[in-house]
Amino acid sequence: FGFHTLLPCTETLLERPSAQDTHGRAKCRSDLRRVERPRARAWSLQLRRDYDLKTFLKTAQDEGLLVILRPGPYICAERDNGGLPYWLLRQNPNMRYRTSDKTYLAAVDNWFSVLLPLVKPFLYDNGGPIITVQVENEYGQYSACDHTYMQHLVDTFKSHLGENVTLFRTDAPSELFYKCDAVNDTLVTADFKPGVDVNETLQVVRDAQGPGPLVVTEYYPGWLDNWGKPHYHANDTAVLDTFEEILKHNASVNFYMFHGGTNFGFTSGSDPPPQPTSYDYGAPLSEAGDPTELYFKIRNITGKYLPLPEGPLPKTSRKLKSRKIPLFCGPSLADVMSYFRRKGSLKTATSKYPITFEELGQDGGYVVYTTTVDFQPKSPGLLSVPGIKNRGYVYTRSTKAILSSDQFFLSVPIVVEEGETLKIIVENTGRINVGELNHDPKGIVGNVTLDGKVLTNWTMEAVPVPRNGEAAELFEMLEDFELRDEGDCDPPRVYWGDFRLRWRQRPLDTFLDPTGWTKGVALLNGFNLGRYWPVVGPQVTLYVPGTLLRHRLRRNRVILLEMEGADPSDWKTVKFVGRPYLNGTTPAP
Repeated sequence: FGFHTLLPCTETLLERPSAQDTHGRAKCRSDLRRVERPRARAWSLQLRRDYDLKTFLKTAQDEGLLVILRPGPYICAERDNGGLPYWLLRQNPNMRYRTSDKTYLAAVDNWFSVLLPLVKPFLYDNGGPIITVQVENEYGQYSACDHTYMQHLVDTFKSHLGENVTLFRTDAPSELFYKCDAVNDTLVTADFKPGVDVNETLQVVRDAQGPGPLVVTEYYPGWLDNWGKPHYHANDTAVLDTFEEILKHNASVNFYMFHGGTNFGFTSGSDPPPQPTSYDYGAPLSEAGDPTELYFKIRNITGKYLPLPEGPLPKTSRKLKSRKIPLFCGPSLADVMSYFRRKGSLKTATSKYPITFEELGQDGGYVVYTTTVDFQPKSPGLLSVPGIKNRGYVYTRSTKAILSSDQFFLSVPIVVEEGETLKIIVENTGRINVGELNHDPKGIVGNVTLDGKVLTNWTMEAVPVPRNGEAAELFEMLEDFELRDEGDCDPPRVYWGDFRLRWRQRPLDTFLDPTGWTKGVALLNGFNLGRYWPVVGPQVTLYVPGTLLRHRLRRNRVILLEMEGADPSDWKTVKFVGRPYLNGTTPAP
């Protein structure tokens, strides 16, 4: 890197709220000279709002930190589609991601022409905090092994950032992987879990790299979760022992993740199974930026090898807590669709056969598929949707049922009459973020059959669950909506409630607890907090940055789009709690 010093460092996944305080905690945790991945999600042009990269980089610099930038274009990070935008396959259904495919490279070049000039002033040579930039991500583990593609990326980085920019690549240490993504003028680095033979592992890096610093780009103190599987618990002893062995080998090391984060909205991906909203990762700094016991143990080991910064140690921040907040029974999903249909603002299409989210131009959330049954099926008839991606809610006058590709429920008996409408609401639970990304379109892929007969003449309508900051129309609808009584409150439906902070209560970080509800999406003051699914776990609570809350004299509004139902014993309430609950009961052992 041009630095002949040991550089322990950290990785953080941050969207706009609360960056400065977390940067300060990063600085306190050791000699830490850099915070890694102020993640500019590939092709997202929301760089001034949800992903304010310039402010993030400036804040890191103001806090005395250095930055390793990992801009992709593919980033993985358990993000939907690995950070690549859904519309690539709409542009070219045969596009081959992460290769020298001309249409893919054109999109990459277009994105980097926006991103890289933005970050160039922040390079270390220009007086900024960025000391190095990663090329792609774990490309050696991808089957393409397209050296032309990797060289194109190197050339693109240098054309925008200058010939002197320091570039690197990372893989799980393997001679095969390092040959697969071999490219000129890049530092070879590693990623691995605790418990490996550090000497043997770093020798693989040395053999591939030759002279130069040894760098562990991703060292995992925790791991990711999946819906329906138990929360991952790391062995702290193994984490600490392996960390110290890395330091004894005079290698630089980056914890992935040191501060976890949150994949707000519909940005979490799928391994599969799909991943939850929280990206806490068991990191030494929690999702809310609070130090854990592991944090202090890592700090103590670092102190054996590097001077620790002066100043007080970080403490757990105060959290906001609330009483139960009643939620009113708002418009059904059918009401919501009718309202936006009348306004002419629904994204809609008709086709002989079902089309995908991508073909409709829909990123995440839900799409409603409807058709009229033009023959008399058996009673019940067998509805088969082998191409459901991922979860489908089936409705006729006499049937409510669920389909799920994640759980391999692809057929269901239904009762429906000739001339009746069949409706399937399809949820995208997250695109695959690792491996062969090109083969994960969402919605209904292929034919739908009833008693073996193909159903045709479909209408597709995107459900207008707002993106962050775009909830004004939904709020307007709720203001005009007449509250329903208890007899008309079944999901899928919008439920909402208003609250104000109490006297002298400050807007603080907190966690929304949807216990008692089943599955859906939560919004606070127009911000999409993400998916909740407490009945399958392990995540129960949703992290809420205090910056989203409004002061005492202003109204706060919670909205749930609940798709499946709720526990009658705790019906129609939510609350804010002071601790995360990420270790809920799961159906899988």
